Amino acid sequence: MAIELIYIDRDALVSAGLLDFEKAVEDVERAFKMLAAGEIVMPPKVAIELFFDGGSPKGHFIAMPAYAKPLGVAGVKWAAGFFRNPERGLPHGLDVIVLSDPETGRPLAVMEGALITAVRTGAVAAVGAKYLAPDGAEVAAVVGAGVVGRAVAHALKAALRGLTDLKVYDLKREKAEAVAGEVDGRVAGSLEGAVRGSDIVVTATTSHSQFVKLSWLKRDCLCVEVGKNELEDSVILRADKVVVDYWEQVKAREWVSLARLWRQGLLPESKIEEIAPIIVRGRLGGGGLRVFSPIGMACEDLVVANRLYREAEKRGLGVRLPLWTATDWL
Repeated sequence: MAIELIYIDRDALVSAGLLDFEKAVEDVERAFKMLAAGEIVMPPKVAIELFFDGGSPKGHFIAMPAYAKPLGVAGVKWAAGFFRNPERGLPHGLDVIVLSDPETGRPLAVMEGALITAVRTGAVAAVGAKYLAPDGAEVAAVVGAGVVGRAVAHALKAALRGLTDLKVYDLKREKAEAVAGEVDGRVAGSLEGAVRGSDIVVTATTSHSQFVKLSWLKRDCLCVEVGKNELEDSVILRADKVVVDYWEQVKAREWVSLARLWRQGLLPESKIEEIAPIIVRGRLGGGGLRVFSPIGMACEDLVVANRLYREAEKRGLGVRLPLWTATDWL
């Protein structure tokens, strides 16, 4: 019996609707709701952390499996992130996603995963803002205009109809200008200028310098930390709400600020909430300082990837590849 799967490259994914950020936001919300309902099987990530001789982070490989029962699909993302890749002319993230049939185990698709990761990461930030931003939030700032920051900006525009001002800041002004132009935003002249006066601050960088200062933030503000060491410790410790996507996975990453503060006994576990139950209950009203620090979950990738696979199959996108055509070994 011949077994085939579909290989879906980035161009085919875009043709299938990958850059439809409204649908990506819907996908992520659905993933959170399925997780809260116990309809997701998602073992902890398996990570291989790599370091330079001096001890600084070099990069990582992460295996991220999940099974979404209502969708009838299982899958795994093999994610690689290497901080110095841009110096080599390579993207920071290089990911591949495999989807399988949970009834037979048959592989369904192999697809490029880095842009899916960026889009769903932007959608996660936007869903966080939708449910956690203080009442009346109108001004947002995106710090970092790389591929993830770009996705964040588009997702915020898709999810938050009440935004009146979207500021974009990047160390490379031309990158900020390009992203701001795509989303009818404006370029912030400085990091501090981007943060000050913003109701929502999303940091999407690879920096480990904890550059967002508590003194720059409004009293009523949501900080979404897409990178993992971008907020001063005081921002996290003084926050009225600290929300994550999956605490068990966040605290397993030793270099993440939240995990470090928890291990040091400075951040009690009782103060940390997960976002999925909040989404089920409904938007968190009121104000105060809030922090949302998602680590990224396999179920988010799976729901987005499944939609794109179904659309690609319907439209004849991608390339069909045989695993084998005939063999007498199986």
